[in-house]
Amino acid sequence: MRYIIFVLLFCSNWPILSQSSIKIDIDDKSLDKLYIESDSTLTTEFQRFAIDLFKKGGKLKDSIFMNKDFHTVGVCLIYKLKDEIKQDIELTLYALSYKDLGTKNFHKSIYFGKVREGLSNFYVDHDTDEQIAAIDEAVTSYLKFDSIPRTSLAYQFARTYTIDDEYYEAYFKTDKHSTVIIGSSYAYLRQNGNYIIQIEGFPDKALDEDTEELYVTDFFLNDWFAISVFIIDDSDNKAYNTIFKY
Repeated sequence: MRYIIFVLLFCSNWPILSQSSIKIDIDDKSLDKLYIESDSTLTTEFQRFAIDLFKKGGKLKDSIFMNKDFHTVGVCLIYKLKDEIKQDIELTLYALSYKDLGTKNFHKSIYFGKVREGLSNFYVDHDTDEQIAAIDEAVTSYLKFDSIPRTSLAYQFARTYTIDDEYYEAYFKTDKHSTVIIGSSYAYLRQNGNYIIQIEGFPDKALDEDTEELYVTDFFLNDWFAISVFIIDDSDNKAYNTIFKY
């Protein structure tokens, strides 16, 4: 097997929590607190673009998962983590996958259930200058030229990498518009036209874990670490239908 060019880091490789009894959605007042103070940079412009899309978004349409191996790629603004401490923020590629994990084996289905669906994420990381250049090239294509970087090695890696079943997490509806992926971190997702917007962060560990209540606190707002915009259908080679200024 050929060696893998890019380092892969999963953002949801943790045990699945059972469905929470309280899954309150993010309100606009909380979303406003997520904005980075404008500093006329590409990262700020993309972050504001993503949050604005999220605000106007709605529930994920079931029809997008008609393809049982749905896999899409987009741009992500992410805080790199080291020893659970935030490092510099950067733009990279992020992938979102859906898979029907239901077993076809009758005996196994007695224990695991016949139907089980999951979502999984990974972002494209780097450890060489060449890898950084390939990622930057892909991000520039998306944001500066409104074009899908099909010839980019970073894009090809993100588009074709196969995620193991154990990295898929359960997902649930909130009380309003979002879908959530629940793990040691959790992610809110909404759909806006051809885009899925995802905001990912960490829950407040001071909450009573036994209740498994899921709602946004100031801890989540201050400790978000990834905001992504995935393109559901990129067959027309268009990205976000806008040219980013900075």
